Amino acid sequence: MSLIFHKSNLIVLILAGSEILAGQTVSSTVRGTTVTTGIVGVASTQTARLNVLNLQPVIPGVAAVACPATLEFYDETGALLKQLVLTNISPANSASLVFKPPFLSATANARAQIRAVVFTPSTAAANPGQVTPAPMIAVNAGCSVMPSLEIVDDLTGITHIVTTDLRPMPGYRLLPAAGLVR
Repeated sequence: MSLIFHKSNLIVLILAGSEILAGQTVSSTVRGTTVTTGIVGVASTQTARLNVLNLQPVIPGVAAVACPATLEFYDETGALLKQLVLTNISPANSASLVFKPPFLSATANARAQIRAVVFTPSTAAANPGQVTPAPMIAVNAGCSVMPSLEIVDDLTGITHIVTTDLRPMPGYRLLPAAGLVR
């Protein structure tokens, strides 16, 4: 019985996937992935650049999945310094957010402590075409990006630091207190 259940789920998943490729689905942003760098220092003679590369290949004749992303810089206290919301990064293309920390002219050897954050929403797609209530299967149709952070010397344009070591940030949910055992 369980084998039949699994096979029927596989068939529904394949059919749902074929409808996604045919463009007959409804997509909505529901959740996503957030990654962050560690704290890095940026001197007054440097600029930080956060890059993302859409890892989806260009496939002739196949419509690309939308690839939105939000790029952000935060200071060491968690205050948002700069943000770029991208509605779509084309397959095999990149986008960047540049941040030049503001320094007072009198400050010598000043450094700004910053971190970079990338949020990539995932899109769930389901077939809403049936009139009767039926179980809907969500299919992840999101994109995958590869982020990197570089610290560039303003005078020479030479990259002093580059990192692709970004860590996932855990998501949290607030659950209602009702129903909890005391």
